Amino acid sequence: MPLYTLRWVYQLNDFDTTGGNITPPNEQGARAAGSAPFNIRLDPAAQPIQIVIDDDDADFNEAPTDTNQVLANDVTIDGVTYPAGSLVTINYVLTDDNGFEGFSITIGQNNNGNNTTTAFISNQPMVPGQQYIFTQEDNIGRNPRPYSEFVCFTAGTRIRVPGGTSFVEDLKPGDLVTTMDFGPQPIRWVGSRTVPGIGARAPVTIAAGTLGARRDLTVSPNHRILIDDPATELMTGEPSLLVAAKHLVNGQTIRTTPRGFVTYVHIMFDAHQVIWANGCASESFYLGEYAQRTLDTDQARELLALFPELAPDTGWNADMAYPVATSHEGRVLATYI
Repeated sequence: MPLYTLRWVYQLNDFDTTGGNITPPNEQGARAAGSAPFNIRLDPAAQPIQIVIDDDDADFNEAPTDTNQVLANDVTIDGVTYPAGSLVTINYVLTDDNGFEGFSITIGQNNNGNNTTTAFISNQPMVPGQQYIFTQEDNIGRNPRPYSEFVCFTAGTRIRVPGGTSFVEDLKPGDLVTTMDFGPQPIRWVGSRTVPGIGARAPVTIAAGTLGARRDLTVSPNHRILIDDPATELMTGEPSLLVAAKHLVNGQTIRTTPRGFVTYVHIMFDAHQVIWANGCASESFYLGEYAQRTLDTDQARELLALFPELAPDTGWNADMAYPVATSHEGRVLATYI
């Protein structure tokens, strides 16, 4: 069965219980025991651990009724070792006013609506020493959360490199990446930014088996995917087009997947390129005017040091690797996917 890594798992001993703070509560009546607000803070020295779940689908369920959502290997949490094959259940979600989400999970216990919290997970790293005031509590119910919510944009995304693939989070400037048109090319810059994954910044997930993706691929809404369906030439005269992911959303195989926070990672080469991410042909970072505005100060400074020709007053305008579809063209093409 497929393996899914939960990257930010916190043991209950990691939480500070002074000054009105509590450890993540147990489940009671299929909800978090107690009432909001829940004040939760990690100890300053706390570090997350990772656990791997073996599951036959891409959804993290509240109430597994079979042995299809289990630990892939032995895991020790708060001094207790849970053997491979133990059931893993997601209980409830807590949300703060900034949209940050935290989830209670239970390991090794059949779901009964009153589970004991084994650990607390999140879809982005929690900041040690920071107090989180969770003002909203929701039951997961029969609405499973996709594992992609708990795996940052970087985790599990495989970029094709000479001789195989590499996780995008392991890539660094100077590493070679296989491009569609120019073979192996060195990375010149890698950057990332964490933003609320809601509204206009909510990510788009392309399901495995769609557009060549071998596993689910999550990208920013404006990230462009290369489409070479016969419909592109029929519609535009171009055999291949780059289409923004948000224009390809069809509600089924390509969906908008909001979450508390998301980290977008950018890979930049000397020229705009098409590369393979999880088997899907997609663009490298293109520093247009809009993209420049999304960078933080340190990133912009680093980029300008590498590429002084990108300074706003130079009029730099690099060529796109392929023609770009309009929003209308993209939405029409989405009906063929």
